[in-house]
Amino acid sequence: MTVQHHIFEGGNAISEFRIAQLLPRLAQISPGIQGLSARFVHLVSANTPLQGDQLQTLAALLTYGDPYAGPTDGPVIVVSPRLGTVSPWASKATDIAHNCGLPIHRVERITEYRLVLKTGLLGGAKALSEEQLGQVAALLHDRMTESALPKREDALAL
Repeated sequence: MTVQHHIFEGGNAISEFRIAQLLPRLAQISPGIQGLSARFVHLVSANTPLQGDQLQTLAALLTYGDPYAGPTDGPVIVVSPRLGTVSPWASKATDIAHNCGLPIHRVERITEYRLVLKTGLLGGAKALSEEQLGQVAALLHDRMTESALPKREDALAL
């Protein structure tokens, strides 16, 4: 049996207040970091392919909060529940989906953080080192309950 994966991009995952708290700490890691945004991304696994009405119902269930209006490119850090665990959010969301008659195995929510870097005179932004990205990831997640990943596809291991 092949597991089908679906990805639904969600709304804004961070408040302006929280961004204002984090930016000075991010600037200590790299003065080139001038902005931060975050969106929720929902990963859904099903044992059978979902059809049109099922996808529409699932998309409606996973649409909540303020729409995401941040950048879609730039350095990314994905924060997921700790690999090998099922988050309380996933347990409840999966129960709700089952109550709606959706034949899914699991729905999980991850947070995709995007960094905005200062651009130079010629338009290019200086990339962050692996060490700097690791320091940013450490600031954005709780290592006791969450994992920081370099791209959203890595969270499919959940």
